[in-house]
Amino acid sequence: MKIFHAADLHLGRRRLDGRLPDSDFADAFEHIARAAITGHADVFLLAGDLFDRPQVEPPHLRQAQRVLALLKEARIPVIAIEGNHEKSFLHSEAPTWLDYLAQDELLILLRTTFDAAGPLLAPWDPATQRGAWIDLGGVRFTGAGYLGAATPHKVRQIVAQLEAGRTHVLLLHAGPDYFVGEGGGFSADDLRLIQEKVRYLALGHIHKPMLHGDWACNPGSPENCELRETLYDRDAAGHTTSRGYACIELEATGPARIRILSNPRRPCFQLDLDCTPFGHKLKDGAGELEKAAVRLITGHLIPPGAALELRLIGRMNLNRIAFDAEALSRILERETGLAAVCLNTTHLEGCAVSGAGEDAALSREELERAALRRLVEGEHLWGLEGEQETAADLFYALKEAVRTGRLPQELADTICTSALVEKIRIAQSLTRASIATPTAAAEVAIPGSVEEGALAG
Repeated sequence: MKIFHAADLHLGRRRLDGRLPDSDFADAFEHIARAAITGHADVFLLAGDLFDRPQVEPPHLRQAQRVLALLKEARIPVIAIEGNHEKSFLHSEAPTWLDYLAQDELLILLRTTFDAAGPLLAPWDPATQRGAWIDLGGVRFTGAGYLGAATPHKVRQIVAQLEAGRTHVLLLHAGPDYFVGEGGGFSADDLRLIQEKVRYLALGHIHKPMLHGDWACNPGSPENCELRETLYDRDAAGHTTSRGYACIELEATGPARIRILSNPRRPCFQLDLDCTPFGHKLKDGAGELEKAAVRLITGHLIPPGAALELRLIGRMNLNRIAFDAEALSRILERETGLAAVCLNTTHLEGCAVSGAGEDAALSREELERAALRRLVEGEHLWGLEGEQETAADLFYALKEAVRTGRLPQELADTICTSALVEKIRIAQSLTRASIATPTAAAEVAIPGSVEEGALAG
């Protein structure tokens, strides 16, 4: 069986206030679909986040319908799961726009539900267009979707119920930290347990391509949702790597053959501009910055229509230079013919000025972290004595998530997966126990998972 696998298409993504067209995402989807058609795919997998948000606008729904219709006309079944961007809330049972596409028979939506005893692995029902698994060509496809912070535990429950002796493909919207044992994810034993049952694990969620052995893959985002995702086109050694979609060949026996392939996408570049040489100028400092940026861009022969993240580094006296990042971005776009220029000032240091105090030489990020630390130290954090630095880091991460437009569920996941939540739960449990039976406080068992405790709180 030949399988094509894509994820994180994010139709409808709005970048840089709309200066980059959202049609880039639809073009990437269409290229992959046509590659599957010409490559005679037997099945097409969508491992979550077909859409960028739960509320889909008509043009983006039409984009999905048009591409999915190509696959339907070619008689290639599309098996899909929901990602975190498609549901307003993790545990919501409300229909999503993937349900709508399933009712139009443009895709087969797989969704695993859970009760107190564990997963309910019901077969897909063509009458209701619902179910957790479907058999196609002798392969059983099971869809878990996005499971949040409980991913490791819930996936182990699903795998325990997979029927032995079958060829299983599992679709999961989760990143490497839930998968390769990093950051509190699966242990090596967990991975061996999954691999015993699952021939191919189709992943999404993390936009960086990842291949684990000959049985699991995240192909990466087909289009750059953020300009810096173009960094995923090279590995740690700087060598070009593929990103966009995967082609998998499953034989009756033996390991899967997996290839990650690249699709065309809008070229994106990153350049650094050291502002130190003109960062102190009282006269026309902003004009000198503009000229230096144009020289840097034209000197690198960046093609028209590309997008650029220009990182301002070095030291600049922001109190003396009238600096308007948005206006400068527009000027650079006009002067260079680029589709969009994004100025990144997070690495820029503000130079010390008279009376500014010791914080004036810190970067913007360092200033914000210092301010959060002062706020945290001024409050009594119940159950978090000695964890002020960790708490300040969490608050900064949440602030950045809000600034970059992350969804509420992503904010909830950041909170639920923090070790601070468990510490608060322990303090809460001990306090309740000491009130009820003071002598038994040390014997209190910690109930449930981190996610369950956080939601219950």
